[in-house]
Amino acid sequence: MTAGVDGEVSRQALRLALGAELTHRAGRIAGGRIAPGADLAALAGELRAMAVPVERAHRLRFDPPYPGATGGVEELRDARRLVLACTALDAGGAPAAVVFTTLIAGRPPQVSAAPADAAIPPGWTALAAG
Repeated sequence: MTAGVDGEVSRQALRLALGAELTHRAGRIAGGRIAPGADLAALAGELRAMAVPVERAHRLRFDPPYPGATGGVEELRDARRLVLACTALDAGGAPAAVVFTTLIAGRPPQVSAAPADAAIPPGWTALAAG
C-alpha cells in the first residue's frame, strides 16, 4: 500500500471507531431508546461527560466541545429530533473528522463521523451549558 492509501484507511478506521464508541456511550447514557417525551437538549447536555475519555483514548479534541453545535430541536411527523455536530481535531490541531450526533425521541442515539471536510451547517450554535 502507498502512504496515501494507508493514511486514508487510518482516517476511515478512526471515523468508524469514533462513531461506534460514541454511539455505544450515548446509548448507555440514554438508557437505550430515548423516551418519547424526553428533553433532547438536556440529554445532549448529559452526553458532554463522555467526551473526555473518548478524546483521551483517540488523542483528539472536539471543537466545539462534544456534542457540539446545533440548529435546535426539530419537530418531525411523529417525533422530535436534535442533531449536533463538532469537529474532531487530531493532536496537531488538524481536522480529523466531523462528528454528527442525532437524538430522536423514541429511538436510540446515533453518532456518525464524517470526513474532515464535511461542513457543520452555517448558523448552528454551540449547545448551551445546562
